[in-house]
Amino acid sequence: MPSYTPSQKSAIQQFTGFTQAKDSAAVKLLKTHNWNLEQAVDAYFQSNNNASSNPSAANHNLTKLFDSYRGSLIPQAKPFLPKKLTSVPKDNATSEPDTIGVQGCMRYFSDLGLSLEDPVVLVILSELAAPTMGELTRQGFLDGWKKLR
Repeated sequence: MPSYTPSQKSAIQQFTGFTQAKDSAAVKLLKTHNWNLEQAVDAYFQSNNNASSNPSAANHNLTKLFDSYRGSLIPQAKPFLPKKLTSVPKDNATSEPDTIGVQGCMRYFSDLGLSLEDPVVLVILSELAAPTMGELTRQGFLDGWKKLR
């Protein structure tokens, strides 16, 4: 793999994280769009070879993306636990397979380069029909992103 600057490596990682595309596709589109991540991602989703011409590919990619954040845990210091409680409750990885919980949402927005205080987060949550702050449903996520294409 050729040498890339740290910012280029970050753009590749963000592109592949968001689109679930291979590194080679990320590099090709990012180079084409002068390493502008937003333009490259937009071009990826608008291309005739991807979701716009194949709805099942769009569902598959969005489902993979959703599942990558479902049940996400953010590494943190070990919390103080009362004597009767011997473990920290996990996010909803197994209990609710069609929901991204608070920690998954935090990671998702962080990976998008958004601060939780950013008003854009509220717009995204609204467009994805989030039932509450910090929670996304599979159906809302899939329908919302397909509608915004």
